[in-house]
Amino acid sequence: MKRTLKFLAWLYPPRWRKRYGAEFEALLEDATPSARDALDLLWGAFKMQITSWSFGRITLAGSVVGILVAAAFSFAVPVHYLSHVVVTVTPAEGSAPESTSVQVANVERYAFSREALTSIIQEHNLYPHERAHMAPDDVIDKMRKSISVYPLMPASPKNRDAFSFAVQFDYSDPHVAQQVNAELTSRVIEGNLRMRLHSLSIISQVNPGSMMGGGVFSSSGPVFQFMVLDPPTLPLKPSSPNRTQFAAVGLFAGLLAGLTLAIAVRPRRTTTAGNG
Repeated sequence: MKRTLKFLAWLYPPRWRKRYGAEFEALLEDATPSARDALDLLWGAFKMQITSWSFGRITLAGSVVGILVAAAFSFAVPVHYLSHVVVTVTPAEGSAPESTSVQVANVERYAFSREALTSIIQEHNLYPHERAHMAPDDVIDKMRKSISVYPLMPASPKNRDAFSFAVQFDYSDPHVAQQVNAELTSRVIEGNLRMRLHSLSIISQVNPGSMMGGGVFSSSGPVFQFMVLDPPTLPLKPSSPNRTQFAAVGLFAGLLAGLTLAIAVRPRRTTTAGNG
């Protein structure tokens, strides 16, 4: 501990060490320092250094410290990769289109059920740490938060009934993110097909004649045509954390803290100069 205090003494301004250095070392030899003494010495060195700095130097130091702290925090945050795929859905001619948002919501309820997500988690060994410390339902909720399905602009200007939606999955491993997103996409497509077949079954029970040619639904083919132009992307760069954004926030916070500190110590610096 004495070595630590001797090191901290070097943080004081040169004029202080020249005037009190020998006295401090003599006092230190007869004392039994503690961790609190080290903190008090560090705080004293900080205050003396700050009162001797110029306004611009304090502001610059605050900005640098803010960026360094933000950079350290960004590297401590887990890295995530986002895989993305676009699915285009085209209704058969004569089909009655539903609201796009309603269709996507219905598909999500089917494709991302508890049973479906449990199967995917086990098959791909997702969230091993969370599965060891969390309840199964909490792990499933965590996975649901990593999945997003949202509608896009109309797929074709010539066919206003066609629509596209994106499926995304966020995970710490880019290859796993791509594999899981491929399975999620297949389940979304399967969910759409099963829902349409279910609708067909209900209509046929209510009005058997509607299953014959000329009705809204055709028995000769699917009601919707699904098209995945490209496979789920393999993310090469992490989607989070955004270290540039972290640095910008750290710079702003450090600059603000530096300005505040410079303004706060100005009266003390002026008083010290006047007393000298």
